[in-house]
Amino acid sequence: MNSYQLNWRKGISAVFCALLINTPVFAQQSDLERAAKAYNAGDYATAIALFEPNARQGDREAQFAMGVAYYKGHGVDQDLSEALAWFRKAADSGQPTAMFNLGVAYWQGAGVQKNFATAVDWWERAAELSDVASQYNLGFAYYQGQGAEKDLEKASDWLGKAAAQGHADAQRLLDMISDQQIAAQTTSESQTISQTPSKRPSTTGTNSASVTKTESNAVLVSVRFGAGKISYDNLPIRSGPNTSAIVTGKLRQGTPVKILQTTGSWSRIETPSPPRFWVFGRYVTGAPQGRISADKVRLRTKPTTGSGSSIVAELNKGDVVKVHASSGDWKQVSTEPAIQSWVQSSGLAEQNPVTQSWLDNFNAQAASASSSRSSVSTSPTPTAAQAFKAAWVTSQEAPILGRPDENAALLNYVKKDTPIKTLGSKGSWLMVQVPGGLDVWIYGEFVSEDGADAQINNNRVRIRSLPSSAPESDILGLLDKGASIKVISRKGDWIRARVLYSVAGWIRKGDTTTPGNVSAGWQSSWDAMRSNAQN
Repeated sequence: MNSYQLNWRKGISAVFCALLINTPVFAQQSDLERAAKAYNAGDYATAIALFEPNARQGDREAQFAMGVAYYKGHGVDQDLSEALAWFRKAADSGQPTAMFNLGVAYWQGAGVQKNFATAVDWWERAAELSDVASQYNLGFAYYQGQGAEKDLEKASDWLGKAAAQGHADAQRLLDMISDQQIAAQTTSESQTISQTPSKRPSTTGTNSASVTKTESNAVLVSVRFGAGKISYDNLPIRSGPNTSAIVTGKLRQGTPVKILQTTGSWSRIETPSPPRFWVFGRYVTGAPQGRISADKVRLRTKPTTGSGSSIVAELNKGDVVKVHASSGDWKQVSTEPAIQSWVQSSGLAEQNPVTQSWLDNFNAQAASASSSRSSVSTSPTPTAAQAFKAAWVTSQEAPILGRPDENAALLNYVKKDTPIKTLGSKGSWLMVQVPGGLDVWIYGEFVSEDGADAQINNNRVRIRSLPSSAPESDILGLLDKGASIKVISRKGDWIRARVLYSVAGWIRKGDTTTPGNVSAGWQSSWDAMRSNAQN
């Protein structure tokens, strides 16, 4: 994407470049398709005649296009103020590149009064929609402490997301600050009592574990690995701890992983199911348990020897593999010992200390890996796996619970025809997110209140299903410093809060439609309900 970003000059010194804007990708509507073709062909008068009425009717891509036209003077008189007005309309409708451009304008003071904090606000909104240039600029702002409080952890997090999308400058800056990066703070309730720090392991360990109990009776597991969860969807797995190593797969958001080793800004991990690769079928005998029948048989990322299919390892005669699928003359296999898997540490949310419930979840996913899709995506198709499936609530009032159990804590009720995102399933239950958010419990020490506003004041703060750290109080997710919440009630030292993001609950499958693809109607309903919940 052709966009504004930072140029590197002498180490980490950086200056902001001029605002650059791409010709946008437009919705699949005939008049906008014709407008895009006309614009790209230089027929700006026709393009404007088609874009403008759609823009005035609220189409965000057409609004963005009008901003581009006014910025460049294509088909209209060049007018920065008018360009920014259209960008703002598009940004308010959720168009990420328009948000990015507004951030640039406020940072530079181009057409508006210079305001670094406002620039960061726009970049943050765009970054949350996976705009890579905004992720990079946001990470740099946190690193410099300009427009936002200096925060190396947040800087590394956003830079890691940009680097994961191939942003080379983000990776260079991430590597540069890795030695300065402060280890992520843990916020377990047991640590609050004992003040005993937890550290991510630096060496490979066994999978053996012993069980202990804290003063709060939470069941902990003594292990020689760290526990983590993938923070965002399609996190690349590499064969080594650097961006030049081969991408061997991608991980889905929420996947539990064991952290075996940390090197700089990289972590070596173990997933519930081993990565799957492709091998020429004639060299495999037997299925589903098979053996390699020749030496130096190449494992590839795709079922082809052509461009885009990388060699990740070689197997020798007698090596044991598990056959998962076939494609033409090729077989998809996993193998032990597994290929080393490395991810950027910024893509992990750690759970310290390791609990028995986390380990049970990891082992359950590992046990079911042979009968369900892998947590690691190595599909040869060019389209990335969708992070969720769409569904609707069919019951008049369906309960959302803290875990897939009829006796679990109630988080909320959702009404009939509510759109929901399904993230996973277990038996007769679906793991879901709902547009109106869920009501959870947070230890009051980690909440700062200012009138009607409330925010999380620490990083990696646990959100729970009950006002307790006991085993029956499920950990539903983690919130970082600055996250906004809505206080609902209090009980002792605990606060009941409404949380829109970073939390999922469980609903009975019988209370929903069968999860499927996202439709325009579903997305429109989700966006409207989420917008109402934010107000």
